Amino acid sequence: MLKILIQLAYQFWPALYKKRFFKTLHSLETSHFKCEPELLYLHSILKEDSNFIDIGTNKGIYLYQAEKIIKTGKIIGFEPNEAMVKFAGHLFPKAQIFPLAISSQTGTSVLNIPKKGVGLQDTRASLESLGENVERVEIKTITLDDWVSQQKLNKIHVIKIDVEGHEWDAVQGCKNVLEKIRPIFIIEIELRHAKYSIAEIFGFIKGFGYDVFYFNRQTLQLSSFDYTKMADFQKDDYLNDFNRYINNFIFIPG
Repeated sequence: MLKILIQLAYQFWPALYKKRFFKTLHSLETSHFKCEPELLYLHSILKEDSNFIDIGTNKGIYLYQAEKIIKTGKIIGFEPNEAMVKFAGHLFPKAQIFPLAISSQTGTSVLNIPKKGVGLQDTRASLESLGENVERVEIKTITLDDWVSQQKLNKIHVIKIDVEGHEWDAVQGCKNVLEKIRPIFIIEIELRHAKYSIAEIFGFIKGFGYDVFYFNRQTLQLSSFDYTKMADFQKDDYLNDFNRYINNFIFIPG
């Protein structure tokens, strides 16, 4: 019965559904986080007229935080997994969600969706190899530079990137954005997913005059970050503990 009521809420009362579905956001008001604390930082830097881009929208928790603030600006999502596009598109009708993967080249690629039991683990899909126990789906890719040029967008305040190990490719397609538009970037970077040089992605972005920070869980302020110490922030026993495990890094133009 409860499952039916939840489905009805999703279909007919999305505002009510979102409040329940994203209930972990309430933990941001406490000292024990049950979701990414960087959502607090996002809330503090967005304005009513901000343009926010969410690369790797997934189910939309960052969109939910953004829509509380943004009224006249744009809320834009990129999500190559059609199941997630359909899910988030219904919940966030004011957002523009594009069924595309942001990458280093415009064209096509393959999305790997892990199998779980008789279904799929849609929230863990990646353009990076995930072994053999996956469903492979051909998808369209685009560089953020190409998309921004097509849309003639010249103002972006914040870009969040969470693409399960494909962030280096995504960032390489943002050269013009980094050089000319210069938004704040919030990028998930994890040693366990990275099949590229950590030094390379940090060095690349810093080369455009960006400084690197992380959101300090104790002070609730930004602290400078040294990527050579990343392993200290991502110890195995910190995993799934939002109070200790830090995998989102904030790049601010100098």
